[in-house]
Amino acid sequence: MTSLSSPLMRRTADIVLDSPLRHTVLVIECKAWRKSSEQDAAHFRRNLLAHRLVPATAYFMLVLSTDVYLWKPLAAADAPPDFRAAAKADLREYLGRIADEPQGPSGESLELAVSSWLSDLASSLREPDPKSEADQMLVTSGLYAQIKGGIVRTEVDA
Repeated sequence: MTSLSSPLMRRTADIVLDSPLRHTVLVIECKAWRKSSEQDAAHFRRNLLAHRLVPATAYFMLVLSTDVYLWKPLAAADAPPDFRAAAKADLREYLGRIADEPQGPSGESLELAVSSWLSDLASSLREPDPKSEADQMLVTSGLYAQIKGGIVRTEVDA
């Protein structure tokens, strides 16, 4: 999506998940923030929406080393996340001991882990784990049903 501030500046999303029909269903940002709150997450999303850097018509996910925040499509710009899940256990599955490091994984490591996690679910390599807060968040929100058979893309225009 082109930013309004400059016709030449493009916004690249960390991860985009398209439905099987190639409609953008989910836009994801991965940040290596050490501490955050729901208010910080909401403020970050509001800024992206205000500058038209993410579409309001898709789910939006903010992934940190400790938490995953998820908003449903068309949520108010200043709305708190619709869902929040702990991230450590799921990140540990894909990153091993890096997930437990005191400084946490880098943004790039988070991107790799999240794209692998969502790709595994979208391609049915695995089913949502009933013990995983993040997996159950996808199911409860209705997002899992929309991503099944979908495509995970990284570093793409949002």
